[in-house]
Amino acid sequence: SSTRYSPVMNSLLSLMILLIAVVGSLPCMQGFSLIHKPSRIAFSTSLCSSPAENDEIHPAVAGWPDKYCSNEEECGVGPQILHTEFAVDKGTDELVEDLDALNWPTWTTADKEKWAVGNQNTDKVMPYGELSYVLSGKLEIIPAGQEEAVIVGPGDFVTFPEGFKASWRVLEELTWHYFLY
Repeated sequence: SSTRYSPVMNSLLSLMILLIAVVGSLPCMQGFSLIHKPSRIAFSTSLCSSPAENDEIHPAVAGWPDKYCSNEEECGVGPQILHTEFAVDKGTDELVEDLDALNWPTWTTADKEKWAVGNQNTDKVMPYGELSYVLSGKLEIIPAGQEEAVIVGPGDFVTFPEGFKASWRVLEELTWHYFLY
């Protein structure tokens, strides 16, 4: 069955499709697309990032989204950039499903001495963008230039933009799924 919209909504959808066509033609915005579901309309985009001076891709990022999906049909659902700034969002069942977060690679502090409970890692700089979905544990993050700590825990989506600098302290052993970009 098809979804019917009011004339105003149809006009808005037409305007959004035109915007996608214009913006999608810009070299910086390739990958801009409209996600349409009856309950929600949202935009997805591959945002421009400022490449390193030597235009090299960080080894951890190389191959995404190929690391995530092996063929075009599997790539319709999956990881997306949620924010361009550091942000923490409570995950909803719908968001976890839309991003297919439970199938992302997994990282844990369990076998990493540097990330043992109680250790403080100061002035860590993210060499790439990362979206993490916390499965268990707690992490204290103090963004550079701020005094107030942000505590992340199970069910949180955490956006770490490339170049983000913060002090980190593991409060409880962490396990999370991650998407690098």
